[in-house]
Amino acid sequence: MAGLLVGALFALLLATVPIAVSLALCTSAVFLVFYPNTAMDTMLSQAMVTSSDNFALMAIPFFMLVGSLMERSGIASRMVDVAKLLTGDMPGGLGMSAVLASMFFAAICGSGPATAAAIGGIMLPAMSTQRYPAPYGGALVAAASTIGPVIPPSIPMIMYGVTVGVSVTTLFAAGFMPGIMMGAVLMAYNYFASRRRGYRGAPNTAGLGEKLRVLSRAIPAFLMPVIVLGGIYSGIFTPTESAVVGVVYSMLVGIFGYKVLTRSLFKEALLEAGITSATIMILFGGATTFGRLLTIGKIPQMVTAFMTNLTDSPIVIMLLVNLALLVAGMFIDTISCIILFAPLFVPLLLQYGYDSLYFGVIMVVNLCIGMITPPMGGNLLVAQRVSKTTFESIFGETLPMIFMLLLSLAAMIAFPSLIMWVPRVFGMID
Repeated sequence: MAGLLVGALFALLLATVPIAVSLALCTSAVFLVFYPNTAMDTMLSQAMVTSSDNFALMAIPFFMLVGSLMERSGIASRMVDVAKLLTGDMPGGLGMSAVLASMFFAAICGSGPATAAAIGGIMLPAMSTQRYPAPYGGALVAAASTIGPVIPPSIPMIMYGVTVGVSVTTLFAAGFMPGIMMGAVLMAYNYFASRRRGYRGAPNTAGLGEKLRVLSRAIPAFLMPVIVLGGIYSGIFTPTESAVVGVVYSMLVGIFGYKVLTRSLFKEALLEAGITSATIMILFGGATTFGRLLTIGKIPQMVTAFMTNLTDSPIVIMLLVNLALLVAGMFIDTISCIILFAPLFVPLLLQYGYDSLYFGVIMVVNLCIGMITPPMGGNLLVAQRVSKTTFESIFGETLPMIFMLLLSLAAMIAFPSLIMWVPRVFGMID
């Protein structure tokens, strides 16, 4: 059964069948062959519906809507203005602004492609006026967008928490330090690359009054992560409720604060968030049913036995798992990878003394790096489209940034306290 299930899945994926359809088809094939007397249609339909009937999953469409509204309500552009003010005319100033703006945006949105689209649409035209090559600017925006699902809130972390049974709030807290580290290594790379190539920011001639105006106009934008994340960690909101609060706040700021959110823009945001969320939920339903068959076929135990026969070193096991995730992330999107591989790898790593919370952050970071790695490279494709350059040229500029992000991932693996420190400070774990 295991061979048919996995073989059918990979055959369908290689035939470029959509992942959700591939999961449903290979699951149906196994039921027809091995369980012919089972009411397959009833079981599959019920499993797909009940798996998505989860309160925590309601956060996904609302956080997707938050990202869409931020892009259209003026919140993202105000964050970019502050990022430009902070970086000044240092080497690579606008590049620094792009990374900082991505980190600010990540503290509210939780989606990598949304970060790439929103920040890229604002920053790349400005970078081109200061003679940043389009491939370099697009690559930097793509690499910085990987921070989106790491700094909380995070849609992939919600999926991991629901799939594995880990507290989503604790996962959010664990993502702070890794996200800041990823931003720091990208800013360091941009600084030295810009010094070597001669990219400088525009001279900051704004007086004190103008700087204060920029900061005051951005106050509503920066209050949003304070309200959303502060409500989560203070216990006032659940992550799902905080997403709803974020939507309402974005609407109020866009309509009454910045006065740029029109009815047509709001409809666009609803449509964009609805389509993306529906895709994720359908995928989750099919993958959950697929996961149940994996459990029936004892595939997690088979994977555990295979890796255990290779080595008994916890470090080597962790490296093998990360290598497998890095390769998977090149071909499969982040959400699908989490749903498919978390139930396989978490039991294995628990046997070797690793914490499921710690591995959740490692998994998300690893798969986010895969989002800028061909052939999938979802964030890279978004940045390429926004920067209007060729895929070959933007990927060439992205390679050293991928290496820097892999270095930060290696540091997280070597020093688990980088991940676990914030949850311990908040008293979420011992």
